[in-house]
Amino acid sequence: MKILVSLLAVSALWAAGPRREFTPGEVWPDTDGNPIQAHGGGLLRHKGRWYWYGEDKALGNFNRTGVAVYSSKDLYNWKREAIALRKDDVPELFRDHGVCERPKVLYNRKTRKFVMWMHLDDRGYAEASAGVAVSDSPTGPFRFLHQIRPIHYDFGYPEKDRTNQRERGSTYRDMNLFLDDDGRAYAFYASEDNWTMYVVRLNAEFTGPEAPAVLGRTWARILVRQMREAPAPFKHKGRYYLITSGCTGWNPNRAGYAVAGNILGPWTDMGDPSAGPEAETTFRSQSTFVLPAPGAGKGAFIFMADRWMPKSLQDSRYVWLPFRVDAAGRIELKWRTRWDLNIFKSELK
Repeated sequence: MKILVSLLAVSALWAAGPRREFTPGEVWPDTDGNPIQAHGGGLLRHKGRWYWYGEDKALGNFNRTGVAVYSSKDLYNWKREAIALRKDDVPELFRDHGVCERPKVLYNRKTRKFVMWMHLDDRGYAEASAGVAVSDSPTGPFRFLHQIRPIHYDFGYPEKDRTNQRERGSTYRDMNLFLDDDGRAYAFYASEDNWTMYVVRLNAEFTGPEAPAVLGRTWARILVRQMREAPAPFKHKGRYYLITSGCTGWNPNRAGYAVAGNILGPWTDMGDPSAGPEAETTFRSQSTFVLPAPGAGKGAFIFMADRWMPKSLQDSRYVWLPFRVDAAGRIELKWRTRWDLNIFKSELK
């Protein structure tokens, strides 16, 4: 009965007509009236459209369906396009009771390929690897290329390491991709069993790390021993920003952000960007992506996060909030019950 009531509520929302605002934490229906299933996701802008990639949790936890993709012209209304990467297209270990999380996609202008990276894992989170897939179309189908751990580095592996980092390389979990102004791409991810964040420059095809990998030149250890995950990078006026969360499983926690003049660091901790009621839990959400706000000028961004519902992951919600980088280079996230893009012309000038 509870599920039926929820579905009827979503249908009623869509029957009212196209959306013209964001309502963080509320059910967000697609253009067919079904709740959007794009968790842990990120956006890609291509030829006048946005594409939203994320985990399809309609069947609950683990990779039971694959990576979904939606498209939009206005960011408010999203059409479900396809399962861009089906669960059966990744190695068997990562299907059904395995993990395929936080998919992100970049377009490579040189190869004219869409390249997807994701965190792949077994049920016990011991595999901790990156997955890479490519497609000729933003909506897929994506073809799985390989499973890798991009960096092999002896940071002082524990003697009894269930993730076998000495033999296989440093672990790869919560991740994001970033395309810099010079066309170079980078992967940010929680490594060293989540103790330290890595940022790694990708090769020209965006399908692996640039080789040879040289610490301080092509990759770096950042936020060392700070136990951060859910990286969401962005750039403003030549400076790099990175919003992250703590590692508390499905439970929300306090966000933090860091700033650097060079993407490989050093990075300076700037504290918690959230302000107001429930700031200590990032408004009961966890970061996944930061999007430059369209038509709002430089320094205007949208913070994207997931409000996880661990007992009913298919009902997890999305928290999108607007913010600007101020004259001092700082950011502040405030809760908004509802808002639209005009806020950047009025309140967030």
